[in-house]
Amino acid sequence: MNEREVAKRFWESKTKYPTYDFIKERRFYELMYLVPKLKGDSLLDLGCGDGALLECLLRLVDMKLFGYDLSEKLMNGIDKRIQKKVFDCYHPKKLPETDITIFASVVPYLFNDKVVDKVLSLIKSETMYLRAPCSMKETDESTCGYAEKLGDDYSALYRTVPHMTALIQKHFDIVHVVRIYPDEIESRYGTKQFYFKCVRL
Repeated sequence: MNEREVAKRFWESKTKYPTYDFIKERRFYELMYLVPKLKGDSLLDLGCGDGALLECLLRLVDMKLFGYDLSEKLMNGIDKRIQKKVFDCYHPKKLPETDITIFASVVPYLFNDKVVDKVLSLIKSETMYLRAPCSMKETDESTCGYAEKLGDDYSALYRTVPHMTALIQKHFDIVHVVRIYPDEIESRYGTKQFYFKCVRL
């Protein structure tokens, strides 16, 4: 089984979001970073998972909210006020026109740069916030195999910050790149989470 199939099976099989270290603390920092910046009438969370971020935003911002994800099972419990839809990045279809798109931690499961490029080309928002765990080495890092912590086969590709930057800049200007999590709640495996704030070219 190749990396793509491992990642797809992992996410499609989940009925609840996997438990990661410091997940609640990370969501807190994410909200502190995002909420003051969210201006407009509509927002798409592309790769929304179980909708945890959208459920928080539903109570914090006055916006029309959309949640798109590969896993229909993960989206089952999302509040009915949020418009949800199954979306496969490998077979992408039209995305809604929204003021903002949040594209968080999806790119590591897209192993082909052409797939990332296609999805970015379909994002209709003027502003995008893309979060990705990036390799801190000089080259991309990949993992594929049984993850004891997750109790399942797991696969991901962690691109370097320059690699991510090059992919994004085909479609967006990057306004800034920041790490929003303190080191104590970062990954133990060497990657670091980066947020790229982008505006469409």
